Amino acid sequence: MRRITLLSAAILVMLGSTALAESGPSFRISAGPTMLFDPSTQEAGLGGHVTLGYQVASAWEIELYGATSDHFEMENNLTRGDASISLVTLGGRYLSSFSGKTRGFIAFGAGVMEIEAEDAPSGEDDTQSGGIGRFGVGIDHAFIPNLGVTFGAGFNRGFGDTDEVVLYDLTFSVFCAF
Repeated sequence: MRRITLLSAAILVMLGSTALAESGPSFRISAGPTMLFDPSTQEAGLGGHVTLGYQVASAWEIELYGATSDHFEMENNLTRGDASISLVTLGGRYLSSFSGKTRGFIAFGAGVMEIEAEDAPSGEDDTQSGGIGRFGVGIDHAFIPNLGVTFGAGFNRGFGDTDEVVLYDLTFSVFCAF
């Protein structure tokens, strides 16, 4: 998962070489708490997330999204108890202006998810990795041109070895654009 994160960050930096020729902020970094909800168990887990974005057009951003949650109660073929979940996706955001300081967005991406069971049967591997698809909506509100907050909600669907995992998320973050 670290290789994918580093590769995605390198791609964003390479794309950013043209940012110096443009006016206005091109990069966005946001971080904050995340609440993940598993509809099959009706359980929620708290964690955090970080998002790196690069604006490629006035309404489009390339986005690298990472989230993690510890002590998350879930039921799947790995565990029927507490687990830690980590996910990284690469995708995009389509932005639409509501007012001068507020923009709505639709986010999408695909990547990898890792589940680590805290109570796996002895002798069995306690981790499981697979793919994940993510779709989200939200609002960015800038207090000053390059600093603000983001509220979002998302739907995450596992595929491959994690195809039984469906998660919803609620996020709040502070962002900085430059």
